Amino acid sequence: MPVPNYSTISILAFSPLAGVRRASGTTMTTISEVDERGARFKADSDQLAQLTKQEDPKLRLAFAFRAMDRAPSAHLRDLVPLEMMILHYARTLPAWPILGHAPSLNIITLDWPDGEGYEVRAYLVGTKEPMSPEQLPFFYEQQRESVQPAVAAKMPPVRV
Repeated sequence: MPVPNYSTISILAFSPLAGVRRASGTTMTTISEVDERGARFKADSDQLAQLTKQEDPKLRLAFAFRAMDRAPSAHLRDLVPLEMMILHYARTLPAWPILGHAPSLNIITLDWPDGEGYEVRAYLVGTKEPMSPEQLPFFYEQQRESVQPAVAAKMPPVRV
């Protein structure tokens, strides 16, 4: 089943410790390419696997967050191809094949350190209007409140 046509597609990444990591968008052409796992998708996947030494898109994304948190400058942090990594991970989510119709698709990732690695959660949210970066702390807190208490205890409070 092809991906529905969206008027806007937002890619949003938020950490309760680092704040808004990225707030950007993409095109339907890119989403269709990701959905079809076309030539560009495969080339990007090969490049990301080589860059991160990880085959799993979720582990690549965790690698990206770790690299961003350890980057010595904002310039280097901005060079991480986060949008591409988020799209590749979003494509693996069980909800991807059943994306619903809405004017806007928001692809949201939340992350926080967890032991030696990072916990990563991704959401595909259809809305009437694109979500703004200012909504991300509230979205995170909403997710934190909706999970089991044992999981919520591992989710740090928003500090930014």
